[in-house]
Amino acid sequence: MLDIIETAEPTLDVVNRYLPTLLDLAGANGTKTYLLVFQNNAEIRATGGNPAASMVITVEDGRFEMLDQSSSATFYAAGTAGTVTTELPADTLSLHPSNFNKYSQDFTLTPDFPTTAELFQNLWLATSGTLFDGVISVDPVVLSNVLAVAGPVVLASGEELTSDNVVKIVLSDSYERYPSGTQSDAFFAEVAQAAFEKITAGGWDPAAMLEALETSAAQQRLFLHFENVDAEALANELGLTGALQTDNTEETQLGIYLNDYTIGKLEYHLAASVSATCDADARTITVSATLTNSIPDSIRSSYTLGARSGNFGLPRTTMMLDVLFFAPPGAEIMSITPENGDIPSLSRSGVEKGNSAESRLVTVAQGETRTVSYTIRFGEGPLGALDLRHTPTVTDTPVSVDASCEALFSE
Repeated sequence: MLDIIETAEPTLDVVNRYLPTLLDLAGANGTKTYLLVFQNNAEIRATGGNPAASMVITVEDGRFEMLDQSSSATFYAAGTAGTVTTELPADTLSLHPSNFNKYSQDFTLTPDFPTTAELFQNLWLATSGTLFDGVISVDPVVLSNVLAVAGPVVLASGEELTSDNVVKIVLSDSYERYPSGTQSDAFFAEVAQAAFEKITAGGWDPAAMLEALETSAAQQRLFLHFENVDAEALANELGLTGALQTDNTEETQLGIYLNDYTIGKLEYHLAASVSATCDADARTITVSATLTNSIPDSIRSSYTLGARSGNFGLPRTTMMLDVLFFAPPGAEIMSITPENGDIPSLSRSGVEKGNSAESRLVTVAQGETRTVSYTIRFGEGPLGALDLRHTPTVTDTPVSVDASCEALFSE
């Protein structure tokens, strides 16, 4: 116990300062209602993936209960899919496809998770009148990390989901087994309910579970948004808000984000790495992302293969990615590779939370590796520590920052 306390001392300091807030989040002062969103990395989005599946949960005195499960079909049935329930600035809308703030499966096209949370909250309010105390986002890799601590989940069929196989089964095998969206939705619902029951039953090592969640957060797979200002301040201190920064005082945030354009589940087979180099004298930084499409010939599911690729004369195994290049406030994007994208007519520009951004459509064929990059120049003034963000893929994304950047950013 002493070893754990010594190791976790900074975390315990946070716990001590925010203890009343933590107890309130756990329902000590009344029932709290949360929306748990599952991002599907196989159909990639800026902060993870298509958020079609979600779960409404409550917590009171530390006891969790699942109230409802939903998918994008829930909002079609209610007649709220395709409607605008959240008005956003024109500069933000210009950066994203027109469906961005109309359909729930596109709410994660933005790298700003508070915007995603607002979109979901307002859609649910219009659909059922439900108000949430918070919105939490995870992906199947988070589930894998958690099951490594909690142990395997057994489905009604007797199939066992483990830390080693759950990502592949959920994000790839399921589409080969269940060719229709209704069938796969039912399977995902069963997996979610079984995993929820397993995890909330307890019996696992709390220190190991904390480590699993810390790993998930470091991989940019776990985001939290709370209505309570103290709770949101806690999430911000822990680096879990997924928010675009509006200044460079504490952090200088930039990143390359990916959004699927094929309407498929091809990105289960996408691997990525990110790197950055700097010229401190010129006050510039170049960020690159290397993307590899390793989809095998064995994939046959029409749900996985790109539905939109044929419209552009491309094989259904070719990934079509809207690549977002974000520059922090006061910085200017000097160049982008590829300059106009592979389909120039789909290029977009915009500003989100004071961050200037460009979008380029990039194709990655089966078996191909491509590198995209951009260079930005910072304005005058001090720059906080570099916060280099990216979209999490199914596999871990290596990130490297060259030593040339040390002189440009403060510690």
